[in-house]
Amino acid sequence: MKLPFLGPRDAPDPSPPAGPPQHATIVLLVDDELAQRQLFANALRSRGYYVLQARNGIEALDLAKGAGRLDLVISDVVMPGMKGPELVARLREHFPKLRVLFVSGLASADEVGGGGDAQFLQKPFLRRDLLNRVFEVIGPPRPDAGT
Repeated sequence: MKLPFLGPRDAPDPSPPAGPPQHATIVLLVDDELAQRQLFANALRSRGYYVLQARNGIEALDLAKGAGRLDLVISDVVMPGMKGPELVARLREHFPKLRVLFVSGLASADEVGGGGDAQFLQKPFLRRDLLNRVFEVIGPPRPDAGT
């Protein structure tokens, strides 16, 4: 009997060892592409943001329940199952002031929606473009952000 191969898309994300420090700037990053998600997360962590990663909307909602608060969600627009705008609508039921940055290589800013204050970044983009846009949306991470 052969065991199923778990490819990179099915591999679980490394989870932070503990919850975020009390005053950390928490970013929920949602993208179904593992390589992109890891690149984005590494860039954000290098600047001091605390990053939670999810590969789809359902995982993102589960992480959000345990987070207590979120400062920003960065979500791909087009994902299997739940699309980014639907995820944001559901997250905003619990986090009404949640800031949003949509990213996509398939959709345009006009197609996204997600509330008038949602920002958009077209893929592909450079690491500095992501960091600059996050800084514009939520500012620098709080000093004790940790991870």
